[in-house]
Amino acid sequence: MTTKSKFINTVLATTAGCLVAASVYAIFPPVQLEEKQQVAIQSSSYTIGYKHCEAACVAEVRADANTSIYVEYSLDDASVESLDIINVVRDDETLNAYVDRDEIAKINAAIVGGVQ
Repeated sequence: MTTKSKFINTVLATTAGCLVAASVYAIFPPVQLEEKQQVAIQSSSYTIGYKHCEAACVAEVRADANTSIYVEYSLDDASVESLDIINVVRDDETLNAYVDRDEIAKINAAIVGGVQ
């Protein structure tokens, strides 16, 4: 096979691949994910639903009757050293939630003291 025929075969194969990809894209367009509106979490008090520590500490913190915040945390003596929010659920639906610094301080106090 000469260099010219190798080049032509490469161009034809590339063109065929592009046509196949374009056809697949036309038949199966990408799915548009619906963005959920962000909800700010605020509560006057937080209670601990449960907390469990083994390799990592996890807790369910209840903001109100129908909102639960699931967190992973680590303790340093008698205070919360780090806290990661895993999930926020309201009425059995996961929220796109924003929890500000003041609310995190309240959650930390609830974890250490049991109720805040």
